[in-house]
Amino acid sequence: MNKERKIAFEIKLLDNLIGRKLIENKREHKKLSHVQVSVLKYLFENKGKTVYQSDLETFLSVRRSTISGILKTMEKQNLIKRIDSLKDARKKEIVLTNYSYKKSKLMKKKVTEFETLLTKGISYEELDVFFNVINKIKENLK
Repeated sequence: MNKERKIAFEIKLLDNLIGRKLIENKREHKKLSHVQVSVLKYLFENKGKTVYQSDLETFLSVRRSTISGILKTMEKQNLIKRIDSLKDARKKEIVLTNYSYKKSKLMKKKVTEFETLLTKGISYEELDVFFNVINKIKENLK
């Protein structure tokens, strides 16, 4: 291993490459950012459960103002709705729209294709090591 390589720099380069690759495909899925796709994926996986903005803040490790802007954009794109919560009048539930359900099949296919691209030539053992290291880095930053 080259001792001159810096973890933060390599992660940033990887983030830039992933962002560029996602931009190449934006026309196909109504200009969704990778964060928006993550929000939609989370909502689909938690379908039937009550999801609040704070749940998404925690899931994505972002600030309230960041997720608020993301959700506002997603509402304008008719991807989500914020509705009054029956459980807590102070909060709004985040729910998927019918449009999101219709687009879910295409989005799921695109996410699967992208994951396949990212993991090409990488063994399960290497992926286990990768995820273990990533988890340790995330813990170090908390």
